[in-house]
Amino acid sequence: MLKTIILLTDTVQQQQPLANLLREHNRDLAFCSALRASDLSAIDPDVLSEARLVSFAADVAVSEKFLLQLGYGAYKFYAAPTQYPGLPTAHDESEDDPRCYSVIAQSMTIWPDFKKVVGLETVTIPDGTVPAERERLVFSRLAHLFWQMSHMIAGEATDLPAIIGSGESACPTLAMMN
Repeated sequence: MLKTIILLTDTVQQQQPLANLLREHNRDLAFCSALRASDLSAIDPDVLSEARLVSFAADVAVSEKFLLQLGYGAYKFYAAPTQYPGLPTAHDESEDDPRCYSVIAQSMTIWPDFKKVVGLETVTIPDGTVPAERERLVFSRLAHLFWQMSHMIAGEATDLPAIIGSGESACPTLAMMN
């Protein structure tokens, strides 16, 4: 039975709103907060067999040993420019600023062939948008994706359904992205 959600976030301020949202779908959940890999390693190993890790906008490497101990899997919510899939967002100001981003919910596994996309949306940035506003637009779409999936994240399923599996060669359709 899923008892604990481990929230790995970029900032402490993100923890409580995410926990509150998930608690709306499952009042019995306990939460562990983490900002760094060292926070993850401090979690009691007995908790992990009945836990799910959710990484939200965090750029933290999670160890294979930790992932293998989770009874309900691990999922990462992140944004990536569609021009450079798989690469982190550039933080410098350049003429080549991306205009289109994907916000993605993806399973985290030690076996790359078994990773799957469980949620996907796109956001197009209007011309002339300043970097701070671009970041806000992308982050708000990421939060919206988390909100849409919160009932599944807080649920009992040990494996969330894929919308794009790693073995699939088909490109995502427009319906999948929105």
